[in-house]
Amino acid sequence: MEHLVRIVNEADRQALAWLCQQAGDARVERAARQLGQTSKPFVSALYRYLGVRRPAMQPAASDQAADRSVGDYYLARIRQQLSRHAAR
Repeated sequence: MEHLVRIVNEADRQALAWLCQQAGDARVERAARQLGQTSKPFVSALYRYLGVRRPAMQPAASDQAADRSVGDYYLARIRQQLSRHAAR
C-alpha cells in the first residue's frame, strides 16, 4: 500500500495503517489509485477523500525533542533581539 501513497514520516505510516484498518485495504487502495493519477497522494488527501477524520496521534519521543530544540532556538533569538532593543 505504501507504494501508492506519499509517506513523509512515521506518523504518516501509522495514520495509513489506521486508515486501512478502519476503511479496509481495498477501499483505501482504490482511493489512492483514483487520487494518484498524476502523483502519489498524501495520507491526508486519502482521509478527506474517504470522509474519515484522522485520529490524534502521539508524536514520537524524537519528534518531541526536535520540536522543543527548534522552539528553544527561536526563543533565544527573540530574547536576544529584545535585549538589544531594550538597551537602546
